[in-house]
Amino acid sequence: MNGGRLSLTKIQTVLLIVPPILLATTYVTYGLLEELLGSVYGYLGGFLFYWIVWCGILPVLLLGFKQIRNMFNDPKHRFGKPRIIGLIFLAGPFVAPFFSMFLPKIGEASLSIIFVSALFAIVNGTMEELLWRGTFVTAFPKSWLWSYLYPSIWFGYWHLSPQVIFPSQMLGGAFGFATMSIFMGLTFGWVAKKTNSIRWTVFAHILTDFMGLAGFAFLGGGF
Repeated sequence: MNGGRLSLTKIQTVLLIVPPILLATTYVTYGLLEELLGSVYGYLGGFLFYWIVWCGILPVLLLGFKQIRNMFNDPKHRFGKPRIIGLIFLAGPFVAPFFSMFLPKIGEASLSIIFVSALFAIVNGTMEELLWRGTFVTAFPKSWLWSYLYPSIWFGYWHLSPQVIFPSQMLGGAFGFATMSIFMGLTFGWVAKKTNSIRWTVFAHILTDFMGLAGFAFLGGGF
């Protein structure tokens, strides 16, 4: 599966242990970097730590580059079966941020904010799908519990970490936003599980993240 470096059982064990450690380390990292670098650079630094260590290095060490490339294959049934459910699940997470964040903010967005938002969305959407959907689906091919439900829950609650710096303004605050992110994990996870591919979940995730216009955090001092 990964060039003989680790057995499937060891890979699965690591993935079951990783999520709470990921949440704890990223939570601490965001807080420390905010104190050292300020809110804007601390926010970016926290994401860099998350992307590089947890979403990048970990999948490569566990699965290898060949398995990672395979995650992006274009599946025969692109959106899963039934197809209409897959399409709804891919589009669903896009709707709320489009109306609640994108439409109210886009009129204030400069070209720089739009560019930074797009770049952030491309990197974050790709890296998160690589870890939370691609790696778990690949490592647990026969289990909906461990490849779908378990990572979806932890994907949602890892979102508590960056809110150390920029807390959500939505109803329910940080926990409300994290809980809503579980919904996104479940919808994208269904497609990834049904297709054994993250090609289309990456695209949907990028589009959804762009709706949040993260450029306001980096160039505008906050959301």
